[in-house]
Amino acid sequence: MSQSHALKASRGGWKRHAASTGALALLVSASPALAASGFSAVTASGNDGNPPSATVDGNLSTRWSSLGVGQWLRGDLGAVKSLSAVDIAWHEGNKRTNTFVLATSTDGTTWTTAVSTKSSGTTASFERYSFTARDARYVRVTVNGNSLNTWASIAEWAAIAGDVTAPSGKDRFGVTMLYPSKAGGEAWTLADSATSDRRFDAQNPITKNSDGSWKMKDSQVRMSVFTSTGYDDNKIPTYDRDVLTSRGYMQAANDWKNIEMTGFVKLNSVSDTSDNFDWYARGGKHNDDHSGCEGSSYKAGFHYDGRARWQKETWHVSYEQTPYKAATSALKGRWVGFKSVMRNILVSGQTAVKLEMYVNENADKVTWKKVYDYTDAGKWGGDAQHCGGATGGMPITWGGPIAVFRWDNAGDVDFKWLSVREIQP
Repeated sequence: MSQSHALKASRGGWKRHAASTGALALLVSASPALAASGFSAVTASGNDGNPPSATVDGNLSTRWSSLGVGQWLRGDLGAVKSLSAVDIAWHEGNKRTNTFVLATSTDGTTWTTAVSTKSSGTTASFERYSFTARDARYVRVTVNGNSLNTWASIAEWAAIAGDVTAPSGKDRFGVTMLYPSKAGGEAWTLADSATSDRRFDAQNPITKNSDGSWKMKDSQVRMSVFTSTGYDDNKIPTYDRDVLTSRGYMQAANDWKNIEMTGFVKLNSVSDTSDNFDWYARGGKHNDDHSGCEGSSYKAGFHYDGRARWQKETWHVSYEQTPYKAATSALKGRWVGFKSVMRNILVSGQTAVKLEMYVNENADKVTWKKVYDYTDAGKWGGDAQHCGGATGGMPITWGGPIAVFRWDNAGDVDFKWLSVREIQP
C-alpha cells in the first residue's frame, strides 16, 4: 500500500536532529497539542515525509509513517514520571491490525517492555494500552508491521501519567471509572444525605432504603446535577449555536461537557416496557423558554426491555435517534449499572463528539461492557438553524450547566451510586 509523502509541520514547528541510533528523526517544539499529549518532544527512527510531529498535533487526519519492520516512535515526558498507559490512534486502524511493542525508560538507554501486543483493527480512534504503573521519562513504540504491509503509521498518541487503576480508578463508591478524570475538573457523586445536596435536584420526593440506596416513586423523573458554579439562566448570554461552538460552553467554562456519567438502578414496577432511562448532558433546562434553545443534549437511552440507542436533541423538542442495539436482558427486578460517556474528538481536523454507552449487568461495579459507540461528526440531524446555527447537523460540542438522570413510565425505581465526572477527552 502506498503512503502519501505530503509533509505537514505541527503548529509548534519541527526541526531535524540526529537520533542516538544515527537514524534520521524529527523533534517537535512545544505547542498546545504537544502539551496535551503528555510529551515534551517526539522523535522517530525515520519517516516518509509524514513526520513524528504529526502524532501530537491534535489532528487524527495527519500521521507519522515509516516503512519497514522495527520502525519506532519515541516520546519524551520531559522528566521522570509515573506512567500507567499509552493511548494510540493508528492510521487506518479500522482496516488493519498493527503488531507492536511499547517500552519505557528512565534514561533513554535502558528499556523495559510494558506491552507487546496487536491493535484491535476495529477503530481509527484512540485505543488504550495499560500496564502496571512505573517510573519513566521516555516511551517508545516499535512497530513490527501490520496485517497488510510493513508500514508503521500512527495518527496520534498520548502518555497517561499516574495510576489509572485502583484506587484512583474507582470512585468513592468503589465503582470502576473507565476514563481518567480531568485534573482539577468538575466532579459530583450522590451524597449520603442526597436530599440536602444543593447540587442535586431530584424534583420529586425520594426516600432512603435500608441498604443505603434511594427510592423514587414517580412516573416522570428528571433528577438534575449542577456543576459547582450552579445554574442560572440569566448568566447564559446567548444560545446561538455558532457562538456556543466557538467558546465551548453555555453558562460557564466548567459546564458539563466531556463527561462520564454513571448510575445504578433497579426497576421495580413499570407501565411501559418500551420506555427507558436517559443519562444526558450538554445543555440546560428543557422547556419552551428561549425558543427551546437551552434544551440541547445527547441522551444515552437504556430501555427497560434491554435495548439501547443515542438521541440527539439539537433543541427542545427536536430529536434524532440512532438505531436500536441489544444491550442486555430486560431490566425489571435486578440491579444494573449504566454509563454514558460523551467527549469531543477530532475527525478530519474538525471537532466531533464521541458517544459511548456501557452496562454493568451484574452490578459488581467492575465488569463494564460497551454496548454502543457512535460519533457525531456533523451529519446527524439537520435543524440547528432554529437556534442560529449555520450548519443544520452541527454536533453539540459545547458544555451545559446541568446533567440529568431521567426516566418515564416506571412507578417504582431504586437508585444508587450516581456520579458525573469531567474526563480527559
